[in-house]
Amino acid sequence: MNKFLTLFFFGILFTLSAYSQNYDHILNYNLNTTSTYGVKIKTNLPFEPDGGMPTITIKGYNYGTADPISLTLIYYVWRGTPGDPNTYYFSNPIVSSSGAYTPPIYLSNEGGKVVIFIDDRSYFQRLTVSAFGQGDNETLSWFQGWTAADEPLGSTYTVGVPYRNRFAGEVYMPGNSLWKTDGVGIGTGDLRGYKLAVNGKIRAQEIKVEASPWPDYVFAKDYQLPTLQETEKHIKDKGHLPGIPSAAEVKANGIDLGEMNAKLLQKIEELTLHLIEKDTALKLQKETLDEQQLQLKKLQEQINSIVQKLK
Repeated sequence: MNKFLTLFFFGILFTLSAYSQNYDHILNYNLNTTSTYGVKIKTNLPFEPDGGMPTITIKGYNYGTADPISLTLIYYVWRGTPGDPNTYYFSNPIVSSSGAYTPPIYLSNEGGKVVIFIDDRSYFQRLTVSAFGQGDNETLSWFQGWTAADEPLGSTYTVGVPYRNRFAGEVYMPGNSLWKTDGVGIGTGDLRGYKLAVNGKIRAQEIKVEASPWPDYVFAKDYQLPTLQETEKHIKDKGHLPGIPSAAEVKANGIDLGEMNAKLLQKIEELTLHLIEKDTALKLQKETLDEQQLQLKKLQEQINSIVQKLK
């Protein structure tokens, strides 16, 4: 009988101990209008080191945007100088959202207590706040008496809390889109070995493509420049420029932007060399023609002189 009572006592103690670490629905909040400042959650968590590492969850309904609220917030208060409260700070605060609501979140020290501020002026917002904590100095009073109000922050020490979410494996999204660890598909789930596969149009202000080798080799002295006759024959036989894919190949396989830009530049450089060659030939022809014209003029002058003497 005594053994049974002992086990029963320890069972009750264990249950109460476990329950004391989980604080459900510490605060329920709703505002049946549009807020002026946001939601200021005033906790009784002390702003001091070794005050636990609480995990705070905020769940609810953001009616103004028709979004579910599901936020998880963590932080730790640490000291810059031991014993100097003026050097205490929030260490590694992080918030994660598993809903569709991601407002700016701030942590603040007001009167030695931690304040959570949701910087969003939403319409008809309602939420509930729960927490889990297991610090060395934790007391039940820290998780009681929390309040929330539509008020501005009034602290000289406030930090913004960055969002962090991580996913693993495959994440499927609407529109037949896929996000995997080895690539992203937009409008398609078939990446075909690419890091980014898009089924549709892409608009961007700038795209940088790294391409190598770049066709400066065309200007090397040992480069075998195709003759225009060779190029003409290839066009007649194949229907496209040498080294450039045909329309059928592009339709079946697409093009590599970096590779295609290099090929097109190669053709421009080859054309430039042909133009330089033709320009040089034309200059030589002009010089020859000018010389012949000069000789003809001199010959005509001699003929005219002879004719005058014969008269």
